Amino acid sequence: MAARTPRTRLDPQLRRQLILDAAERALADRLPAEVTFEEIAEAADVSRGLVYNYFKDRTGLLVALAVRTLDRLDAEVLSALDPATDLDTQLTALGRAYRHYGRVNADTWRLLARSGLLDHPSVLAARDKRVSRVAALWGDSPDARLAAWVVTAVFEVAVLDPPPDPSDGEDLVRFVRDLLGPGLTDRHVGPVATAG
Repeated sequence: MAARTPRTRLDPQLRRQLILDAAERALADRLPAEVTFEEIAEAADVSRGLVYNYFKDRTGLLVALAVRTLDRLDAEVLSALDPATDLDTQLTALGRAYRHYGRVNADTWRLLARSGLLDHPSVLAARDKRVSRVAALWGDSPDARLAAWVVTAVFEVAVLDPPPDPSDGEDLVRFVRDLLGPGLTDRHVGPVATAG
């Protein structure tokens, strides 16, 4: 009889990420109610009990997926906004970041919408934090906050429901930039111009 190789004990954070990866794959084209913890545990090569230990229930698992997905979105959006550029460049970069995020994370973003998690307090708090960060780059005034809220909302909706044919995502980016950019500039929303 061959000797069994002992399992290597993984770091809890790594194990958690592996379970989330497995859940993301299992939920890609299905409703959350159709996927069991047993399926997720099998895909992650862990016990069902371990999945429960990490996430307690289906809502806990979905919220963890939502938070991870929103962390990805924040990283994408905030890395696109160069404070040294003008507002038009930032609006374009913001739109393109959302488009890229939407392509890479389409399944998980649709899962959030289907599961009703876009209204979950954790998701709303993450969105508010993202809006605040964008507003801070744009002058941190009440108008900057409202502008950041509107612009991010438009691009987030476009991730869930792409623009109609024959438009594409780049058309939306230009439309938002051309429509909102001049008005925001008139209201002194945007990065502070440097003397040159």
